[in-house]
Amino acid sequence: MARTPFFVRIVPAGLLGGLLATGLAAQTTVSVACNLDSTLYQDLSGSISNGAGRNVFVGETATGLARRALLRFDVAGAVPAGAKIVAATLRLNVNRCIDSADLLVDAHRLSTTWGEGASSPSGAGGGGGAGGPSQTGDATWIHRFYSTTLWTTPGGDFSVTPSFTFALPTTGALVVPASPGLVADVQAWLDTPATNFGWILKSQSETTSLTARRLDSRQSLTPAARPTLDVSYLLPGQVGTWGIGCPSGAGTFSFTFTGSMVGGQTAFLSHTNGPANALGINIFALELNQPGIDLVPGCTVYLPASGAWITGFGFVLDGAGATSLAWPLPTVYPGLYFMSQSVAFDAAAPLGFVLTNAGVGVIQ
Repeated sequence: MARTPFFVRIVPAGLLGGLLATGLAAQTTVSVACNLDSTLYQDLSGSISNGAGRNVFVGETATGLARRALLRFDVAGAVPAGAKIVAATLRLNVNRCIDSADLLVDAHRLSTTWGEGASSPSGAGGGGGAGGPSQTGDATWIHRFYSTTLWTTPGGDFSVTPSFTFALPTTGALVVPASPGLVADVQAWLDTPATNFGWILKSQSETTSLTARRLDSRQSLTPAARPTLDVSYLLPGQVGTWGIGCPSGAGTFSFTFTGSMVGGQTAFLSHTNGPANALGINIFALELNQPGIDLVPGCTVYLPASGAWITGFGFVLDGAGATSLAWPLPTVYPGLYFMSQSVAFDAAAPLGFVLTNAGVGVIQ
């Protein structure tokens, strides 16, 4: 990609505090509740389901039968159309298991619709390990909707390549961190809601018995334990941040956008708490690497591992490790989503330089 020309003005240090006090509209984070969930119980008759139960299951039982959890989140119902997804994390809670090791789980995008019927496990407490009799509209091992519509492949129809992988603990809460695949799925479900069929959670150890996990479902009696998708997004004209900067001075080397993120107006690239009087350079990219690449503990590259990096402009930090650069925004890129990260030389740092956190924005 050819370098886009930038015009830059160094803002006097005395004005920096005022600029930081007039920040742009920041990113918004919403919590999206799971609106459909169920478990596929390995059973070639399709007679077992658990659409209304308090739990979903992943892994393999003591009898060698697989369990796969289905989860769907109504992203388009919670995030405005046209928004750019900055980050998305998945919250789950494991409330029971048999083994004592973490379980690797793949999350695959489902490729078709499925149902959540009224089936529930029998017995006191409704644990759900054995499921219950399938009811009309339930998803089962062979049905998308019991008892009339079948999966193309028993066990669910989904993308062969997982969107992301994570480790389920033996018990307790888990936050699955943002990753390129997770964020891409959420963005796709926002842009084209008709393709949102959710994820199927599938153990990588389906041939290993006694690995099943019981997770709280959306019908759990503990609201805080229900599956939840936390989504951070930007609308045109908004900015946000991701991650943290490297240790420098009394804290971390930090970067923020201030001013106006509107084409034809001026935004400011503000830096604080960097190495005093150091030289630095700012870099742009058209995507954000999540969760990033750690160079050393506490110092992370958020620029994409693949794709073009666009050199912005150089700067000199003042004696307090701060500076702000004026960026007259072009009028030809409305809706452009971009990220920026800065690097400054620091002889006292382990790498000889320090990095800021990432700044993200959408031009209006």
